[in-house]
Amino acid sequence: MNAALSIKPMGELAEQYGPMRTVLSHRSGADVPHGQRQAYALNLLGGDELRESVINGDDGTADLIIRFVKYIDPVTQEHRFAVDYWSVDRYWASDHSTRALAELSYEKAVRDEFARPTLRLSLERFTRGLESFYDVTDVQP
Repeated sequence: MNAALSIKPMGELAEQYGPMRTVLSHRSGADVPHGQRQAYALNLLGGDELRESVINGDDGTADLIIRFVKYIDPVTQEHRFAVDYWSVDRYWASDHSTRALAELSYEKAVRDEFARPTLRLSLERFTRGLESFYDVTDVQP
């Protein structure tokens, strides 16, 4: 369990430190210029994975991956923390300089996917909560 998660609720952290920044999106909107998005994608992929939740497809390959990563911002060269969400249908990534806020955002993304799935999944996935929904997850119910 991470002690940073119990410091403050996400709303208070966002109010104190500012909101998460969208760096990639399957839609056109992001908070970084279009010409920089490929650099962000590469740095996120090469970042240090701190946490991960995965749903595998019938063939065993990942259909959805939500990662919490520490990476280097390609523009400022500073360490940032990101939630990197990729699925067969969509992708997005958001980041923040404050680890606690980004980590809470990761947990929210994992729980939101369970509450409102974006993939068509079998009923068996919903039998034991997050434990059966994800093939890999470190988020506690």
